[in-house]
Amino acid sequence: MKNDDSLKREDRIKKLTSEPVYPLLVRMAVPSMIGMIVSTVYSMTDTYFVGKLDNVDLTASVGIVFSFVSVIQAIGFWFGYGSGNHISGSLGKRDIGSAEGMAATGVLIAILTGIAIAAFGFPFADRLAELLGAGSGELHAAAVRYLRITLLTVPFMLISNVLYNQLRLAGAGRDSMIGLLVGMVLNMVLDPIFIFVLKMDVAGAALASLAGQISGCIVLFLTTGRNGNVGIRLSKARLSWENIRKILTGGAPNFSRQGISSVSSVILNNAAGGFGSYAIAALTIALRISYIAYSLVIGFGQGFQPICAINYGAGRYDRIKTAFKYALATVSAFLIIAVAFLFLKSDILVAGFTSDTDVSLLAIRMIHAQCMIMPFMGFYILCGMFLQNIGRFGTATLVTVAENGTFLIPAALIMPKLLGLNGLVYCKSAASLAALMLSLIIGSRAWDKYLNNNTSVREAL
Repeated sequence: MKNDDSLKREDRIKKLTSEPVYPLLVRMAVPSMIGMIVSTVYSMTDTYFVGKLDNVDLTASVGIVFSFVSVIQAIGFWFGYGSGNHISGSLGKRDIGSAEGMAATGVLIAILTGIAIAAFGFPFADRLAELLGAGSGELHAAAVRYLRITLLTVPFMLISNVLYNQLRLAGAGRDSMIGLLVGMVLNMVLDPIFIFVLKMDVAGAALASLAGQISGCIVLFLTTGRNGNVGIRLSKARLSWENIRKILTGGAPNFSRQGISSVSSVILNNAAGGFGSYAIAALTIALRISYIAYSLVIGFGQGFQPICAINYGAGRYDRIKTAFKYALATVSAFLIIAVAFLFLKSDILVAGFTSDTDVSLLAIRMIHAQCMIMPFMGFYILCGMFLQNIGRFGTATLVTVAENGTFLIPAALIMPKLLGLNGLVYCKSAASLAALMLSLIIGSRAWDKYLNNNTSVREAL
């Protein structure tokens, strides 16, 4: 006789493979979108409050260290997506034991990796800050203060990212959102206390983030095993080569995308540094604001992912095609609205982060440059998700690294040297356009090969 959790899990799988697609897509997407908003606000909180100190070097230091945080998030999403993709596929096949084993293995790898990074990185914080583009003087000193505390956050950040993605890819978007929300709220409450009341500047921002990550990690862990979710029992973890291979290959597109984004962020910071600290601060602010629109698109796409993965495991290719078309139409409409808003309100948004005139004017130019290509980037984002969730990890990686790696890195190295400040302003837009063209070619071919030319379970019956 099945227990209550097993019945809830079975009911969730049934809904994902049989309910009307668009209402299901919206219901799955809303928690993910809220989660992405929470995550984006989380990442912007320190920039916002530190910016209120009206010190360009302190604001720039947050952007410098954020490139390191992006690497850690990339590793967490690597393990989380890798194990989460296997979990969702196993649930589609009704193989609960395999799902539980992979969930525990993903968390154990996150724990071991997080401890190793924190222990190794702490003694070399000075050198690491230099590599990230902090240079010397007050900017370097602030970056080191922020970085040392951030290193203590690493184990909790990795575990949280793994649990968040495992829950979300198993169809528990609402539960995955709760842990992020708890951490963000605590971070936002503690930031002004530590920064302004206790006068700890960037060190206070880092401590607030540490407290938020610990609390979010605890809540996410307690959420597993409830409401039909796949429970985490570390005794079921198996660090076999086969399990590690599945995690590393399954999460490679996400790690590659976020990892290469971190590398390009370092390169962009170094390129901006050639024009002064004000350019690094402007870049930090512009990227944070532009990402708000993209985060909502990614969140809606994340609602598509469990539908795609579980229905692919169940052989329901017809539902995948329908869900992708609905998702693309929705996110494209949203991006058009977002661009109009950013064009009209970018000055107000930037003013919330800085009162420096030079920083503000440059940040606004960078935001407007991103708006030129933003309405068309929904396909690019969804294409990478689609390829990953049908198991095409190689081509998914090729697509996901294109924007911030294959094209942005050379653009960031070349365009500012050739075009000066204009090159820095437009290099991201040029890379986005090239990545979009590549995704159109790869995505259309994969669509024909893996969906149009495959026979679904329903058709086979």
